[in-house]
Amino acid sequence: MTTEGSPLPGGAPRRVAYTTNLYVGGVAAVGLCLTAAAIRIDGITVDATLGVVLLLAVLSMLLGSVESEGGRTLVSLSAIVMLAAMALVGPAGAGIVGMLVGPFDAGRAPLRARIFNSGMFAIMGVVGGCAYVVAGGRPGETPWPRGTSQIAFEIGIPLLVADVVQFAVNLVLLALVVRLAVGVSMRTQVGQIATSSGPAQIGYGIIAFIMVVLWGPARLGSASVFLILPPLLAAQWAYRQYAEERKGHDRALEVLVAAVEAKAPHLIGHSTRVAELSASMAEHLGLRAQAVADARVAGMLHDLGLTTLPTGMVRSTGVLGGRGLRGYPARGVRLLTGLSFLAGALDAIGHHRDAVTPTTGTPAEFSIPTMVVGLADEYDLLTEVGTPDGVLIPKEDALALLRRTPAGRDSLLRALEHALSLRAEVSS
Repeated sequence: MTTEGSPLPGGAPRRVAYTTNLYVGGVAAVGLCLTAAAIRIDGITVDATLGVVLLLAVLSMLLGSVESEGGRTLVSLSAIVMLAAMALVGPAGAGIVGMLVGPFDAGRAPLRARIFNSGMFAIMGVVGGCAYVVAGGRPGETPWPRGTSQIAFEIGIPLLVADVVQFAVNLVLLALVVRLAVGVSMRTQVGQIATSSGPAQIGYGIIAFIMVVLWGPARLGSASVFLILPPLLAAQWAYRQYAEERKGHDRALEVLVAAVEAKAPHLIGHSTRVAELSASMAEHLGLRAQAVADARVAGMLHDLGLTTLPTGMVRSTGVLGGRGLRGYPARGVRLLTGLSFLAGALDAIGHHRDAVTPTTGTPAEFSIPTMVVGLADEYDLLTEVGTPDGVLIPKEDALALLRRTPAGRDSLLRALEHALSLRAEVSS
């Protein structure tokens, strides 16, 4: 979670930091007060069940969560432990678990983020635990329900309601802190978090339900942990290996982009901007996750072929319109052929210039990712890079020019305008 304010004119950064700190402190105080109130109203039984749940919380603290390169959480033991705690030890116990695991769920996060997470997780635990009770659940009570229908109505449905409620709390609190600290609209944040983390949250609820059923109705007690934990740890290990591999790929991409920028200093920052625009456009167009990732990679490496050309030619001719450098995209493809993790990006890298300034083929022959990268590249060249003598044109003039290109379909231009509006929100 990022809570640092974006650079703003005048004294704005200080005001943003003050407002964000005030909000973070408020969330932490509310989390502490709600947990204390739950303990006072319902009490908390200090027994073996609470002890095992707290040990699981400590284990989840030590292991942390695994995230993808886009920040999407892939495996989070703390989320499963919190949901199980709502059914096993009630709102007060879930609040305690939340306060315990919250500061460590974000990994090596700044102190402000840890304080915020502690309060947010405590609120999620108490509110989710109360939702479990309101929906008909009876935390930790014996005898446990018997039979499929009883288990479904007294554990399954209440746990589903608790899962939805605590996730909604997470959405609102997190979107608001990002709004205050960075300036991104809450609507945008809620949509991104719900899309990226929503499916995983359903999976956490299912695993927590299985754990509670094994613990109570199946009478395995704490032994249920030994049935649930090993496959989760194996999955987390596998995802960590995957995450490390992705980091290696990202470092390789950074080296390649640095080579392009060394060859063409006037393109410094261009690849990163095109990659961000391309990914945002692809998301807006509803492309699948892998296609979005391929569009981002193609945006990063679309100019790699320039490294095979004479330095004087690259620095004096300019990329705009492809004049004098028509064949460089194909050269880039030849450099990257054979790297399996880049296979999905090769078409966009090789044909992105043809999508806006075609010499062969027709628009129908270009894939959506190719046209996305072509539009993002051409827009940035027109408005940020310019000709070799540095001439730039205004945004609206650039969009008008792009409407006359083969890739200038209404849907694609709307996606570009949407991506530009998101960029403006973040930087404003």
